[in-house]
Amino acid sequence: MFHPEPGQAEQDPDTIFSETCQVLERLVNGIGSKPAGIAFSSAMHSLMALDEAGKPASPLMIWADNRSGPLADELRNSEEGRAQYRRTGIPIHAMTPACKLRWILQKKPPGYSGASKYAGIKDYVIFRLTGELVTDFSMAAAMGLLNLETLTWDEQTLLSLEIHAGLLPRVVQPYFSAAIKDGSPVKLLAGVPVIAGGSDGCLANLGSGAAGGDTIALTIGTSGAVRKTLSFRYLDRHMRTFCYPLDHEIFIVGGPTNNGGAVFQWLKDTFFADLSFDDMLEGVERVNPGSDGLLFFPYLLGERAPVWDSEARGVFHGIDIEHTRFHFARAVMEGILMNLLVIGKVLTEESPASVIYANGGFTRSRVFVRMLADIFGMNVALNATSDAGCIGAALIGLRALGEIDDFAGARNFVTVAETISFNPECHQLYRGLFVKFEKLLAAMPLRREL
Repeated sequence: MFHPEPGQAEQDPDTIFSETCQVLERLVNGIGSKPAGIAFSSAMHSLMALDEAGKPASPLMIWADNRSGPLADELRNSEEGRAQYRRTGIPIHAMTPACKLRWILQKKPPGYSGASKYAGIKDYVIFRLTGELVTDFSMAAAMGLLNLETLTWDEQTLLSLEIHAGLLPRVVQPYFSAAIKDGSPVKLLAGVPVIAGGSDGCLANLGSGAAGGDTIALTIGTSGAVRKTLSFRYLDRHMRTFCYPLDHEIFIVGGPTNNGGAVFQWLKDTFFADLSFDDMLEGVERVNPGSDGLLFFPYLLGERAPVWDSEARGVFHGIDIEHTRFHFARAVMEGILMNLLVIGKVLTEESPASVIYANGGFTRSRVFVRMLADIFGMNVALNATSDAGCIGAALIGLRALGEIDDFAGARNFVTVAETISFNPECHQLYRGLFVKFEKLLAAMPLRREL
């Protein structure tokens, strides 16, 4: 991740493609034969410009890029923005390629403006492998440009941007496939079908086993999200949640946070460079739940859900002279999870949940997982793999190849390594702290002074 200027976050698309090819080559060599197919799970909200030959004309803007923040704020608070949310199901925020495009078309930065095509990273990788520039339903929705009713590019949003659908990839189902062309860098895979797949968030729900009923999925990687699987489109009247279609029958509703593992890593690098992660967490366990009154609002990278404000910034509240650096560490961890609970409350207002399927890098920490169970007051089912999105992509691939007819038996493909029960006494303590967290969140000015 590169930060050329404050608020900017970019990656090099050709580096990502090159390393993807290296991984594929190693995998093929490892299994000793061609796979039946390759299905993709991908990070969302990226945008790059392509020239007429399909080569990158710009770096890749990623989800954390906030340069379109002022334009997003203005649009979100307008009737046009509210109508756009009702059509697309995506809250107006600088994360979305729709807002990135608005900034590009107004500011005309070198490389990004005047493109022959605009695409995301998965679209580009598939294009380089197969020659087909396509994007699936969930990735198109994550752009903030897909009409939820028609599952095609939203004409009114394109009209407001003064662009046409020909500048974007073709929208396809997640089961779409195209063969790897002969001239691809991975020569061993020529002719193997590439299946479009979907976004990491949607596929994590499918691959974790949180496919409906009284379950929610929670992921913390660099960022984080809480998601619920529904069989219908759901829009929040306050524009707090997203709705991504995986296919015509499966919709993933939820809220993302910018501030997950990235904040935890900041904590470690800034205050605990002298300790290992294990030693830091051992110190955290010695601190009482609730961090003896210290609360942390984790908005170091601006925020998507629940505040939807690119300029929001973090706050420690209730600092006491008795607090040690381990209190601050525990407060950071609790703050990340309380912020996710705010999102979870929205999702369960009309459809309660009793079990969390948890995945992502944070599940490697027992301390973090126990905090999650106690703060949410739910049992936590830990997937055997921390990357449930890959399992979800494999399920999409199996269906695309005709190996399974539907996802009715998807849980048979999912292994739960362990279930962590919540502690009722700790949960009661956290309930009281969470009430205070919500009240302060509503009252506190979080915006960075510009």
